[in-house]
Amino acid sequence: MKADPRRTASKDAFTVDFQPRHVIRTGAVAAVEALLRWPHGRHGSTIAPPAAPSIDRAAVASHMAGVLLHAACVQAVDWRDGLRLSVRLVAEQFRGDDLCLQVASALEESGLAPERLELAIPEHIVFGFNDDTNLALAGLRDLGVNLLLDEFGHIFASLAAMQKVPLTAVKVDRVMLRNLPREEADTKIIRAAIHAAHELGLTVCADGVDSGAIKTLLEELTCDEGQGSFFSPPLSGVELGPYLHG
Repeated sequence: MKADPRRTASKDAFTVDFQPRHVIRTGAVAAVEALLRWPHGRHGSTIAPPAAPSIDRAAVASHMAGVLLHAACVQAVDWRDGLRLSVRLVAEQFRGDDLCLQVASALEESGLAPERLELAIPEHIVFGFNDDTNLALAGLRDLGVNLLLDEFGHIFASLAAMQKVPLTAVKVDRVMLRNLPREEADTKIIRAAIHAAHELGLTVCADGVDSGAIKTLLEELTCDEGQGSFFSPPLSGVELGPYLHG
């Protein structure tokens, strides 16, 4: 990967898995997150490319994210109406001036409606607060896509700062759920975070819903959506179709 990162990061080198996200209250599938995977023949396993040893992330991260965005949009256009596709952006995509063009191109070439695309942005990128980032976020919203604040709670960004960003949703980081439901203090923090996000008009989803007890508690706390092993592990494109129609 270090010797020839562009070739390694070609669209033929990776596959896309999909993690369903469910409405906490009803169990219906509300969105599906696209996950880039690297089927490594020599190691006989499939891993997430950013976790690969010795990877030159700066050289390939933006290219891989673009490959994921395009491939996922192509597949999502055939899903039922109203089902959202969630794709995670990376910091490297914000360092150039072509992010909006990249997203617009993926939508146009795939035929996916903008309102069905949700771009997940890690918390540290959103609150970097430089002019280029803010312009990029505004441009993405002008395209009609949804913006989700990913890893919410990982670095405890201020609520005042969230008001300045054109978000549509937040995803509570799985580290905030790991002690639920046994830790009352953590429950209070999650309750406050959900309430604050709702006051700002944002949809709240939770990552790491790995047990029925966590799902039940999140429902009591009025969390909107959740994803994790309680609902479903990541699925291949072949597996996703029957899951959505099951």
